[in-house]
Amino acid sequence: MQRTEFEAGPNQAIVIYTSDDTGSDVAPATVYSAVATGPLESECGAWAREHLADDVVGWLVTVAPNGRVQASAISFLWDGATILFYSKPGTPKLRNIAAHPQVSFHLNSDAYADHILVIEGVAEVEPDHAPSDAHPAYAAKYHSPLEHWAMDEAQTAREFSVAVRITPTRIRAY
Repeated sequence: MQRTEFEAGPNQAIVIYTSDDTGSDVAPATVYSAVATGPLESECGAWAREHLADDVVGWLVTVAPNGRVQASAISFLWDGATILFYSKPGTPKLRNIAAHPQVSFHLNSDAYADHILVIEGVAEVEPDHAPSDAHPAYAAKYHSPLEHWAMDEAQTAREFSVAVRITPTRIRAY
């Protein structure tokens, strides 16, 4: 299986590294100048694109001020370039982001990890962002899941009132 990895460098340049079936790195093949979404446009990114659009929950990994790693399940919205999620105020994940804005986000893989998506990036709180129930795409994606979880949309928007956006700096998808 061929794996492709994209990394943002200075000025958001994306360097593509390809490894062969043995895991040996091949020299960088192509450089894109754009937001770090290149691997999602590749053939091997089809699984990732589908799951970014359809998956209800992903995993956010943050680092606490003392260096401890914390993984949290989050509801999210991929807008084609960034990941938006909402948090309750005062949570450990928000304290961690304030101390270390570098985060990692990933989706559940298939049973044998034939397909994976890992997005590394920088998370930033957006204090003036619309609440989740007033964000059309977010509200549409989470209407059925909120019903499943027996959660009211307006109450959830009040409780999860802190909008956070992750801007990718590196994406690994295969």
